[in-house]
Amino acid sequence: MTSLGGRGLLVSFFYCSHRAAGAFFSANEFLPLANGRRFHHNRDMVATKMTMTSSSATPSSAPRQRDRISDDRIFFIELGFGNDSHGQSSTKAAVRACRNAIEFNSIPSIGRLIPDKGYDALKLDVLLAVPPKYREGLDLTEVARVFPYGDVRFELQDGGMVAPSGIAIEKLGDANDDMVVVCACVTVGH
Repeated sequence: MTSLGGRGLLVSFFYCSHRAAGAFFSANEFLPLANGRRFHHNRDMVATKMTMTSSSATPSSAPRQRDRISDDRIFFIELGFGNDSHGQSSTKAAVRACRNAIEFNSIPSIGRLIPDKGYDALKLDVLLAVPPKYREGLDLTEVARVFPYGDVRFELQDGGMVAPSGIAIEKLGDANDDMVVVCACVTVGH
C-alpha cells in the first residue's frame, strides 16, 4: 500500500451494502499499538487477545470505546480475501485479505472531505471472518500494520474457509495440508 505524494491512500472499493455490513459492528475496546496508533476490538475478544501471538498488544488500563462508523460518515466499504496455502497462519491470511480489500483505488480528496483533519480523522472498521480452528493464532497487531492511516477497530466472526492444499510441506511450516482462508470487510469513514 502506498500514498500518492501524501495526497491519497491507495485502496480498492468493492460494493457492499453499508447497512448490511453495519449489522456486524458494535461498541469496542481498543488496544494501543507501538507506533502510537490504536486499534479497537470486540470486548468479547479481550481474553482471547491475551492468548494471541502478539505479546506487545495489551489492553489499556482505561479502555476507550468507539462505536462502529455511523452510516452518514461512511466513505467506502471494501471486501477482500486472503489465504495461507502452507503454514496454516490465520495472521498471514488476514493480512492478505486486508491488503486485497484496500490495494487498488485512491481517495485523494480526503483533505477536502475532512477539512483540517484529513487522514488523521479516518476510522476503519475491519470485520474478519476467520476459521474457528485457526482463530487463536490471529495476531491483530500485525494485521493492523496493513493500514497506514486511521483508527482501526477489529471485529471477528467465525467464517473464512479451511480447504485442502493437497500436500503438507514440512519445510514451509505445514502441520497438515490445510489452507487457511480469511475474508475481510473494511469500512472506511470518519
